[in-house]
Amino acid sequence: MSFPLTIDHLLWRMRHVHPDARVLDVVGSADGRDIQSMTFAGLADRIRALSAGLARRAGVTPGSTVVTMSFNTRVQAELMFAVPAAGARLECLNVRMSSDVLLEQIASSDPVLVVVDREVLDHPGVGPVAAEVVAQMAPGIHVLRVDSRGGPEYDEIIATGETASGGTPVADENVPAFVFHSSGTTGRPKAYEVSHRELVLHSLSQAADGASGLTTTDRVLPLAPFFHVNGWGLLFTSTMTGADVVLIGGDLAPGRIADVMSDLGVTVAAAVPTVWHDVCGVIAQSPERRPARLREVLSGGSAVPQSVVGDIERHLGATVATAWGMTETMACSTYERSEPATTAGRPIPLMEMRIAGPAGPADAGEPGSLEVRGAFVIGAASDDGWMSTGDIASLDARGRLTLHDREKDMIKSGGEWIPSAEIELCLCEITGVQTAAVVARPDARWVERPVAFVVLDPAGGAPIGHEVLRAHLQQHLPRWWVPDEITIIDDLPKTAVGKIDKVALRRAQHAETKSEEMA
Repeated sequence: MSFPLTIDHLLWRMRHVHPDARVLDVVGSADGRDIQSMTFAGLADRIRALSAGLARRAGVTPGSTVVTMSFNTRVQAELMFAVPAAGARLECLNVRMSSDVLLEQIASSDPVLVVVDREVLDHPGVGPVAAEVVAQMAPGIHVLRVDSRGGPEYDEIIATGETASGGTPVADENVPAFVFHSSGTTGRPKAYEVSHRELVLHSLSQAADGASGLTTTDRVLPLAPFFHVNGWGLLFTSTMTGADVVLIGGDLAPGRIADVMSDLGVTVAAAVPTVWHDVCGVIAQSPERRPARLREVLSGGSAVPQSVVGDIERHLGATVATAWGMTETMACSTYERSEPATTAGRPIPLMEMRIAGPAGPADAGEPGSLEVRGAFVIGAASDDGWMSTGDIASLDARGRLTLHDREKDMIKSGGEWIPSAEIELCLCEITGVQTAAVVARPDARWVERPVAFVVLDPAGGAPIGHEVLRAHLQQHLPRWWVPDEITIIDDLPKTAVGKIDKVALRRAQHAETKSEEMA
């Protein structure tokens, strides 16, 4: 008899293997902070009741869809188990998207229930858009408003489930459990379904020592939002391994993060490099806030500059593990701990990679098009399972991945390719540079030429001039790679998931060139 790989197995592990592990839910700041702690066993029982109650009171049936608009809260975590356990799909929306995109996603999924976190509605940044979406949703959609720990209607749903007879476990491991959306960096976000089988195999793979490396002695703080695959997977990996989980909602002020890590004994925390730059800045000013138990920082989403790696080691006393992945691979497909600023590391279990050159497989160290296949690759793949990621990359003789650029970000100047990402990394090596972006500008002679935008670290000491930036590039890069212009700016445009918006930068360069031609 085959054993179905479904979310029920993760719930079983919570109840019977790691019953004493805990979820800590943090509300408020240090001045008025309220922390609730619940064991995995207690949480699993609550999730079972929620799943049964959703079926009886909210019309959540196998094959239906539930949408959430939430930050990382205990309620969101409960729904991430309870909805798939009911045989339905959970679709976690990126609340940073525009109202048009969110309404389009809701309409296409036809949900029976939309759960809205009041903290999202009250948030100064995303609240107005969220409120507009709720107001403009199609009539007849049931909207359930909750806070981070529930609310009257939510609690009634759980109470109903507690008195219901046990539901039927999901029998088919291939039915969808989640719907995820890509970040929309190059256009409208794409939707991908994730099955129960893919969820369980991904969690098992991430639990490996060479991947997340989490154990029962860890206490994990996932700061990447659960609506993004980079944050989503860490919750399930923690339940697989028995690591405690700390959830802090939508207030990601660097001082609050530092205090939570210190006060609650966080050992592993995950966020994009920008967050760690800001947290290190706070602790540099107040060393007494340094977290004593933090052993490792997981980061990704973009290259981790060596300056940030150094700051984390110096101010947080932690090592850095960088991870590479994408929505189509359910994120975090490689990990690197030895050289996190220069390489993306080796593939996790159940993931394979190869480099396609112009005439076939590329040799070790030779750049080409990155292709992946594996047990949880959910993007479009060829008949033999290989999917092109759109990256220019190389694999060394030890199987370590180095990303050179996105194919769409490569700059072709005078018939030669220039990798913008390598120029950005070189700029970020300079002390006092916080981040950088390089894009192509149309050029009458060379077709395209690189231009750079640099954000300086306000706490970086003596100001850096253009001549220092250019001299560093000339010393370390081929002469024709050096950007024609380097502009120092206060900030870079960002996408809804916090990535640098190169589409906007390129669009501005094309508009500027066209304006110059018309002058």
